[in-house]
Amino acid sequence: MKNFLLFLLILFNFTNLNADQIIKYIDIDFILKNSNAGKVIIDELNSINTQNIQELKIKEDELKQLDNEIKKTTNIISETELQVKLDTLKKKVNLYKNHQKNKSSEFLKIKNKKIEAFFINISPLIENYMKTNNISMVIDKKNIFIVDSNYDITPQIIEILNK
Repeated sequence: MKNFLLFLLILFNFTNLNADQIIKYIDIDFILKNSNAGKVIIDELNSINTQNIQELKIKEDELKQLDNEIKKTTNIISETELQVKLDTLKKKVNLYKNHQKNKSSEFLKIKNKKIEAFFINISPLIENYMKTNNISMVIDKKNIFIVDSNYDITPQIIEILNK
């Protein structure tokens, strides 16, 4: 017990508190959505996503049309012909699903690359701002429970980025 108390006494005695450290926070999502460079990236991503959706919609409409044709001819054609058409439809549906997964994964890769490049480009600007203003640490707003808005440097960072 004496050893434990001695350990605690030594630990608290030598703890160095740095009250002069300045910690600020930024809203990364807000910066991405409202800075000029971020808006360009978001517009590019929205354009790619819209193209993908249109392409997939066209293929989906083709599959629906083929399905309707099969339904219309169900009573007219023989069972073997019907089975061949249904097998063809199943293959096309599976191809569509694979194509949809590929488009989705391609989009995510492009999105991640563009956002990562954005943050790589803005990091030196934020670091420079930190050095200029003697800031020790910058934390993302998502990781904070509650804080005074005076510690928010998001508007200043957006202003620097837009220059």
